[in-house]
Amino acid sequence: MAVKRNKSTRIKPQNFMEVLRDVNPLTWQGDASWGWNFDIPFWAGTGELEALCELFFDNLATLLGTTGNAVNHIGYGLIAASWRNWGPPGYNFKIATDWEDMYFKWHIPACGVALLFGNLWYAWLACRLANKEKRTDVTAQPYGMNTTVIFITLYAMTLPALEKAHDKYIPWECNGDDGWSKSAECTKKYDDGAYDAAFYGWKVSVGVNFLVGLFEVLGCVLGEPIRWAFPRAALFTPLLGTGFVWLAFSPLQAIAQEPLMCVLPMFIVITGFFARVQYPIIKGKLVFPVALFAILVSVIIGWAGGCKHSTDIMAYGNTTPDYKVVSSKADIPDGYGSVVTSMAEFYNGQDFGKTNNPNATSLGFETCTGTDKKRAVDAWEKFAFKSGVMGGFGKGMGGLSDGVMKDWWPGALLFGIIGFTGTMTCVESADCAGDNYPMTETMIVDGIGTCLGAIFGSIYGTTVYIGHPAHKMFGAKIGYSIANGFIFLFLLCSGMFAYLHNVIPGCANGAILIFVGLFLSRQAFEESPVRHYPALFLGVMPFICNMMQLESGGNHTVNPGVSMLAPAGGVIVGVFLCTVTALVIDRNFIKATLFCVVLIFLSLFGIFASYNTITAKNGLRDSINGGYETINMFDAGNDMHNGWKWAVAWTLCAAYFAIHIPFQIGNPYCVVPVLPPVITNDDEDPYDWDPDAEESSEKLPA
Repeated sequence: MAVKRNKSTRIKPQNFMEVLRDVNPLTWQGDASWGWNFDIPFWAGTGELEALCELFFDNLATLLGTTGNAVNHIGYGLIAASWRNWGPPGYNFKIATDWEDMYFKWHIPACGVALLFGNLWYAWLACRLANKEKRTDVTAQPYGMNTTVIFITLYAMTLPALEKAHDKYIPWECNGDDGWSKSAECTKKYDDGAYDAAFYGWKVSVGVNFLVGLFEVLGCVLGEPIRWAFPRAALFTPLLGTGFVWLAFSPLQAIAQEPLMCVLPMFIVITGFFARVQYPIIKGKLVFPVALFAILVSVIIGWAGGCKHSTDIMAYGNTTPDYKVVSSKADIPDGYGSVVTSMAEFYNGQDFGKTNNPNATSLGFETCTGTDKKRAVDAWEKFAFKSGVMGGFGKGMGGLSDGVMKDWWPGALLFGIIGFTGTMTCVESADCAGDNYPMTETMIVDGIGTCLGAIFGSIYGTTVYIGHPAHKMFGAKIGYSIANGFIFLFLLCSGMFAYLHNVIPGCANGAILIFVGLFLSRQAFEESPVRHYPALFLGVMPFICNMMQLESGGNHTVNPGVSMLAPAGGVIVGVFLCTVTALVIDRNFIKATLFCVVLIFLSLFGIFASYNTITAKNGLRDSINGGYETINMFDAGNDMHNGWKWAVAWTLCAAYFAIHIPFQIGNPYCVVPVLPPVITNDDEDPYDWDPDAEESSEKLPA
């Protein structure tokens, strides 16, 4: 499935002054018209529909997945957990329900506004590219939710904010010698405190999201210089890491969990997109969209019972490894009950009404999210076409004025760096597919879209999406982008998203994500010199560590090496490891030395190495007290902080690489020419150099 691409018309800058010229967002358009190009077909037939389905379900998969994390895991799983019991009875559960309301009524509609803005802007930008290059075979850059940053901010910002708010708003004055008062006055205080706690968590999250967008905008001045200075393999590292780990590997795990429901849809996607097998409805004019086909098959199998599991109660022994199946929790015999669960709870999650009922006769949801009729009906009745949409407009900006924002902005800066790094990768990917879009303007628009969403109440950032080469391959133009924006505006503002969350199995969208992830991973290798493949493999490893860390149940000290590589989604560590490795493979010891010097300072301030040893004092996710994953300069007088160790390590590497400079052939600083020269040709291999010949393409023996 070769990507048909036009040769890029981008003129690569030859020096830093030309790089600075490209930083100006107004110079890219030149003398070409800024108007809409009506010569571009709005709808390019079947390819446009395929691209729309892919982009729509890609965004939907991100929103469905992160909703599971934000509402089900963080809200009902961690905040409403039975062990978080030092507040009034039902207080933490009320926080979770209020958080759910704010999430679906305020945050989700705001995402629709941000998506419409970005999709329309990038359709217009495609028109301007067509005007500039006098052609109509352009494909708009896809736009959607910033998957990588969302997952990180949920657990590094939103969860700590809700945990802090849980304790902050407990009405301790109602806790007397006889326990928590049941008076009407105190009951109202419990409800008000729970609402205030949820509101605080949401407000902090909105404020952080706005700062992330602002930092992305400010980072636009770095886009072109980084593009000029870094090897192409390094620019593709975020694409490869996110594509392989989060878009392919992570969904594959969910598919393997429910093979009966999910494996066939995955191979429908592989057959349709990788093998290019199409299913015509009207020969030569219309084919059935592969993405929609896979979704429908998954939904049919799921609702037919494809992910049902036993709700029988299993009580494990207190001192023995065996278990007994009992008819109700009240029937658990003595010596058992250290763990009480069911296969349904293990696979499909806790049903808190059953978990908290001492006389429950079953545990867990019988079937998975997206196939449960009761949950689907409840979501429809609670959220679909109800009032309160956009009720968070402007309210969340109060989070910026809170005194605590001083504790959250370092993390927001780090996530802003991750955001604009991803944007740079996507622009480079589109350029390789034949559409040369402006780096600076794209970074500004991504940041503005995130800020706009925050103003309306969103806690999620938006960004230009990975996947442009796939849409280019389909033959899509601009219609898919415009349609995607308006569809999501209606879907997210009508309240129907909460219903969809409960009628579409998660792995249905995962099958589509696997295609996108593998397709983009392949592009990272296709667009990089073969000799840089080891650098790409090294660069993707921190992304794998990030997944390992997030799935370790909070026990980050299991493997300190994983925790060292994982911060910031693995993006910063991955990009720089790939960069230095690629430069060393090229024998470019001058640039390798300079990058190591830069990394010394980035390490000292926690931008490169934002991991600090976990202790009981600073907690597992404590970005507030200068603990885990934050930007700061820390005291090296104890063994808690690791930035200075990385700084020393990069100093040693810089010295090592610098030693090679005076001995390298062709180097302007060469004194004794004995080491091989810098590699400048993409087709050249380090083994091509023959020390016994002035010029040789004959490989040395292994």
